[in-house]
Amino acid sequence: MKKGKKLLSIFLALLTAFSALTIFAGAEEAPAYTPVGSGDLLHTEGEKICNAKGEEVILRGTNFGGWGIMEDWFCPFTDPAGEENCYQALVSRFGQDAARTLFKTYRANWITETDYKNVADAGMNVIRLPVWYRNFQSDDNGTWYRNEAGEIDFSELDNVVAMCRKYGLYLIIDAHGLPGYQNDYDHCGKSKSMSLFDDTAAGRRYREVVLDFWTEIAKRYAGEPAVAMYDLMNEPLGTNITRDRSYQQAFWDFSDALYRAVRAADPDHIITMEAIWAPNAIPGPDVYGWENIVYQEHLYDVSNPAMLNKANEIRNAGYNSPFLIGEFYPRGVATFDYMLSLFNKRGLSWTTWTYKGAGPDADDSPWFMYGSSKIEKIDYVNDSYDAIMQKWGECLKTDGGSFSRTTFADYVSYYAAGAVDHASLYSFGMATGVGSVTERFQMLLNKFRAILTTIKDWIRKFSTGDLL
Repeated sequence: MKKGKKLLSIFLALLTAFSALTIFAGAEEAPAYTPVGSGDLLHTEGEKICNAKGEEVILRGTNFGGWGIMEDWFCPFTDPAGEENCYQALVSRFGQDAARTLFKTYRANWITETDYKNVADAGMNVIRLPVWYRNFQSDDNGTWYRNEAGEIDFSELDNVVAMCRKYGLYLIIDAHGLPGYQNDYDHCGKSKSMSLFDDTAAGRRYREVVLDFWTEIAKRYAGEPAVAMYDLMNEPLGTNITRDRSYQQAFWDFSDALYRAVRAADPDHIITMEAIWAPNAIPGPDVYGWENIVYQEHLYDVSNPAMLNKANEIRNAGYNSPFLIGEFYPRGVATFDYMLSLFNKRGLSWTTWTYKGAGPDADDSPWFMYGSSKIEKIDYVNDSYDAIMQKWGECLKTDGGSFSRTTFADYVSYYAAGAVDHASLYSFGMATGVGSVTERFQMLLNKFRAILTTIKDWIRKFSTGDLL
């Protein structure tokens, strides 16, 4: 009996020791995600983006579109003219503080920690975050929201930075909508409202507000390694050719003024200048003496040859600076397999537009990595405060039961790892080396659906006069 007790004691001791070792080993395991550390501040070296060790970093990721500024074709509100009308109506109906609570609730549910994890799990390393000045300011005259200590309230953006650090992601802070509006399109907040470059008292005041806006952001995040770069103006001037020509010099000069304001507050972070549709839409770095610059283009062309021409324009620009494809989508007969292979082959950084969306056929649209056709849009004129709070509540969470992972999410993760597929210049929708034939055929069908959705949206905006 004593012998049995002795053997039992030895067994229990060994079991305890093994359990302790297991717990200890678990505590010592490397984290699933490598946080962005203090030595990871990015900079440019010629045509490369590098970390502090001088190692090249190619950024491949997605946009968190709709977080800071909504577009009604993929967000839960309806107004083809942009979010400004919705904002003003909710302030008028419920008051400034209550309206702000509604928008903060929306943002808190549209993107949660799950989404940063999803991006990292897809093999991506960067998020481009479109923000609107109204996320931080109550009016277009530069009145900041402040916390109880009287400091500018950057708490929401601070949380984004913290999540990016935790999941090993870099962040591009993208000013998608600025006071005075930098283009005439709904995605800057209000269509047909560009006044930022006007040679008027109002235009000059808007520019002062924007300079202060970026100065405060640069001061806040100076030295922050998770921030990859500052994206000063999303799609400035847009595509209105007449206004492009008449406003070009004002746009160039203000870009330089913004550059110098940011550099005064933060001399180290990369600044990305948006050329949008062609490199010569914005001056080369030598014109104004810009340094540590990444140029950016958005590609929405309708064929692979057109995409190749754009890539060749970038290569031949002679700027000796890196390029980022900040947004892209293969319209018409252009294909994802060709575009993404081309970007990777050329060493171009890229971010897809966009991570998630809600609307018809969004469940498996190649516009999104996660989509839902079940989300109910708010009626900002008639819905009660509680109804809006509910529609902008937990149902918007990616893991809340309404959203599903799309075929595109698996598809794009293949290229996030740097793959180069040998897709034909004249292929249509069928990658030659990505996934099963079934998956590739599904991408082809989804592309057709997305084209139809886009056409319907254009028709809707044309009928309301909001398609320029």
